[in-house]
Amino acid sequence: MNDKLAQTNRDLLHQVSVLRTAISSANVATLMKPYVESVLAMCEALHLEALRQLKDLAYRLEGTIPDILEATQRAGNLLDLVNTRFAPPIIRFAQDDCLPLAFINWLHEEHAVTRGKPFAVSDGGFAVYPTPDWPIVYFLPVTRRMTLLLLPFLIHEFGHLLYACHKPELDELVGEFQQRVARVLAPTTVRDRGPATNDEGSQRAVAEAWYPWTQEVFCDAVGLAVGGESYLKAFSHYFRFRSSQEYYLPRRDQLLRRHPVTRIRTTMLVDRARQLGLSGAASEVAEVWLLTARTLGILEDYEGTWVDELFIPLREIIDNMLEESSPVSYSALPESAPLPTINEAWSRFEKNEPDFAAWEKSAIDTYLDNAIG
Repeated sequence: MNDKLAQTNRDLLHQVSVLRTAISSANVATLMKPYVESVLAMCEALHLEALRQLKDLAYRLEGTIPDILEATQRAGNLLDLVNTRFAPPIIRFAQDDCLPLAFINWLHEEHAVTRGKPFAVSDGGFAVYPTPDWPIVYFLPVTRRMTLLLLPFLIHEFGHLLYACHKPELDELVGEFQQRVARVLAPTTVRDRGPATNDEGSQRAVAEAWYPWTQEVFCDAVGLAVGGESYLKAFSHYFRFRSSQEYYLPRRDQLLRRHPVTRIRTTMLVDRARQLGLSGAASEVAEVWLLTARTLGILEDYEGTWVDELFIPLREIIDNMLEESSPVSYSALPESAPLPTINEAWSRFEKNEPDFAAWEKSAIDTYLDNAIG
């Protein structure tokens, strides 16, 4: 066991050395320097840990083996995390990352709880690792790193980070809504304290599903609060024609997803957009979703995971969550923010201007010159 543990720790030292060399030699944007420093600090911690285990193993004391084994396992898991999550955004860095990096930097700097947190971007579907105590990694598709229209989706992902930063308070609010779901959807016999039915367990599963689902609705609300009309347009444009599953899913499939049926999210966004004075854009989105559902022949049926009685309670809970997390409002942003450029991009795109691609490239260059020099 002693020799095998020594082999594992020597391999750890070697892997960390290779990793540090690759990271140190990467040519990344200035905005990523804090992120690189954080990842290199993890590598240094791994290096010291491996040396410590090798030193202890050299004494060949049987009583220390369990502790060394546990420490070696922890170090190996952290190495895997650095290798698979934190190092790739550095190693694969491309100049096209600068647009989302500048956008995310603006988001982070506008909020006190995220200001100064190291972050990076990588390739994939829109997503984020919202870990406040670790470097933050955002994901977005390749062409969306190079264009303007769907950049507001990053605000939704930023919403997950805000949630993580305010988790105890927001979890409590989500729990209140889950209790409301359980009461509203409970079988009548249960509400009347009669015998339990076979539906009770199923309704409990629905209430549990609303834990991640409420978070998604909250992140949409953050997207709208910060991004205004640009987020509403991006959301509708991305989802409206993707699949009939955005409009209807069987109950069993709904309960397997982290997101509620997109039609519910759209309904909540349209309502909130009208509250914010974005009635024109809200009506346009509501109309196209209704027309698409009719064209697909889909009736509004959530198979017991949603009823209209939950609409007002969900709206109120999201209001409270926004008050707790305090995202900046798009109406209070300075002209230097990227949103005016994105809003202009949507206007030009919807008018089908023939020079849109050339204009967009110029607009991105101008924004980046102003944002990062």
